Amino acid sequence: MTLALNTAPLPLLLGPADREAPALQARRAHALAVIARARIENAWLRFAATALAAIISWGVFESIIALYWTAGLAIVIFADRQFHVHQLKRCKTGDPPAHMPWMIAWTAVQSAYGNGLAAILWFTPLAVGQTLSAIFLCCSLANAAATLRRSPPLAMAGLAPTIAYLLGLPIAEFVLAGADNTFHLVPLIGALLLLAWGTKLWQTLLSSDAALAHAEASALRERQAAAAAAAAKTDTIRRMNDELRTPMAALIGAGEHLRRAAATSAARAHIATIVEAGEVLQLVLADLSDLDRLENGEVRIEPKRVDPRELARGVVSAFRAPAQDKQLELFLDIAPQTPHCVEIDAARVRQILFNVLANAVRYTGQGGVRVRLTAEPAETPGRTRLVFEVADTGCGMSRSQLALIFGRVRLGPDGPGLGLSISLRLARLMGGELTARSELNQGALVTFKLDAPVVAQRPIVPRSAA
Repeated sequence: MTLALNTAPLPLLLGPADREAPALQARRAHALAVIARARIENAWLRFAATALAAIISWGVFESIIALYWTAGLAIVIFADRQFHVHQLKRCKTGDPPAHMPWMIAWTAVQSAYGNGLAAILWFTPLAVGQTLSAIFLCCSLANAAATLRRSPPLAMAGLAPTIAYLLGLPIAEFVLAGADNTFHLVPLIGALLLLAWGTKLWQTLLSSDAALAHAEASALRERQAAAAAAAAKTDTIRRMNDELRTPMAALIGAGEHLRRAAATSAARAHIATIVEAGEVLQLVLADLSDLDRLENGEVRIEPKRVDPRELARGVVSAFRAPAQDKQLELFLDIAPQTPHCVEIDAARVRQILFNVLANAVRYTGQGGVRVRLTAEPAETPGRTRLVFEVADTGCGMSRSQLALIFGRVRLGPDGPGLGLSISLRLARLMGGELTARSELNQGALVTFKLDAPVVAQRPIVPRSAA
């Protein structure tokens, strides 16, 4: 029986490696690696199938020859398996064999030996032997056509012995019987019809393989183009950050000096607007940088001991001036049960709260913003669940906007809610969750929950006792 090879839709090229382009050599190495894996994986299956056929033949005809043939086939199959283990190692290192005739000859020899059982069955005294032989050869032919067609040289090496048996056995019987009974040639006519039909099927399979190869090549080009676009985006973002961060910091610093030196309240208000706009641009730059790092998997969480109360106070105090400029009330409520020391990534938690609170202040025209920090029991002992809530009386968000911000699978620099989308990804990265409830013109409530280990506070030792 022809050995089954499950090859990829890549041509198996012949010729010395020094005459091939590197891309073609890589394709040949990949094809040979796929062939080697297939032979290694299905060695036991091929042996079991052919051994079962031999045992059935011995049980029906009581011919010891079939058992001897099975023993020889076991040696051939497992020697072939060890050979392809070595072949696979060479292909993985990018060193495929330069010449292929030996592999074609080896495939032909295995096919010829494997189909030898058909000859044993054909010349048994019982008429059922020819039927079993024909079934055996048809299965072998279908197996070779289905598994070897992607490599024309190997396909011909596997199919040629099978076709020779299929056509030669009826002719041999006709000659050995004296060549006077044409009835012996009836199987030959059936074999020719089978091959004619099989040729059409072969052409259809080859066309299907060509279409599949074309589709895979197109998909590969698209992936390469997407990777190039992502690399270009990454480079652009990094260049933009490097070029803009320094002048933005200088602009904000100069604006702060001008605001302190301004003579009138109107001038201070205008300069404060410039400073606030610069801080918003800095936030956008930070968000774009985090977007790039998140998509590239470069963001790392670094928990440290921190007081969540002071963290919340610091974030809220940064928005006192913008809230007063818009005549908004800004409240901070901290529940008494909130622990004084936990282990969290303070920088990332601060970034999430900053994005959420900036959004609330920015889109609230009148009323106020309330920030609330509470602590709930966590499922794991020794941990607490910190709950940060930011409620505003602003314009709110529609359900489609919420779905866009909190339901998107892939982040992007366009569209609303970039900071919230990044905050959502950061919250999940830390094992927390960020949710929002909102209706148009009815404000919004954004909740950030995070489980954190509670750290016992160390007693403060007076300097005199040290």
